[in-house]
Amino acid sequence: MNMPHAASIEIKSIKRPKGSRHAPSPHRKLLIRAILLLALLLALGFGAKYVYRMLCKNDFFQITAVRINGSNMTSKEQIAALSRVDIHSNLLAINVQQVRSLLESHPWIATSEVIRDWPNRLLIHIQEKNPVALMNRETGLFYLDSKGQIIAAAGPAQELDFPVITGFENFPFNMARSAQIPVPLQNVLDLLKLAKKNNPILPQQNISEIHIAEKGELILYLLDRPFPIYLGSYGKISTRYYRLVKVLQDLYKTREFSEVSYIRLDYEKDTILVGKYDAVAKSQAVRKGV
Repeated sequence: MNMPHAASIEIKSIKRPKGSRHAPSPHRKLLIRAILLLALLLALGFGAKYVYRMLCKNDFFQITAVRINGSNMTSKEQIAALSRVDIHSNLLAINVQQVRSLLESHPWIATSEVIRDWPNRLLIHIQEKNPVALMNRETGLFYLDSKGQIIAAAGPAQELDFPVITGFENFPFNMARSAQIPVPLQNVLDLLKLAKKNNPILPQQNISEIHIAEKGELILYLLDRPFPIYLGSYGKISTRYYRLVKVLQDLYKTREFSEVSYIRLDYEKDTILVGKYDAVAKSQAVRKGV
């Protein structure tokens, strides 16, 4: 009797492809690369920061000269002190924006430009505000700009050759800068703008004072002869200015200017009253249609 053969099982080993053992997934590879790149950037960052700190202490970038341009109402000494930069500062270490902010905090400085001139010079260009008149206040004279804003108090060593505005000694100039300028003051500013065109009959240089009366009337005083010129408060200031120019031109031609005691543009419509001195008493001349 034949015995059945025992079943035999053949086990074959499965070989993995070469290099595929424990192979990371594509996402894992990407993560590893990102970590390595981050580590490299951090190393470079710390290295660059260290190098920057060393250069900020290096004598090679130590400032040897500070050049300041544009200062007129301010002194170069004031600008240098305000900038907080001196010859011991490091050109690389200074904060240009901070220096500009410090400079423009000065009441006279409108804008500023700070330039590094490598390797060791600093250039400072400033643009000062432009005064058009002096405003008489209870505490003294103050410079006024073309927008009707006070710039700063006038010092004895500063230029004082500007028309003086009186009558606004108590006006609250501490109001918000957006506050509307009163009409009389705006008329004064417009009048000065016209005179700045240097009409030979009435240039700005010949205006000594402009007084703003209680009801807003303007009274003008010339530098060569300080008699009152009543401009009134009605009508366009340009019309009043050119009417006055025409009257003064006629007075200069006839040599009557030295005899004038006052001029009234507010006498009547289309009529100007010119007061004159004679040997005995004051006389008046009426000019119409000017």
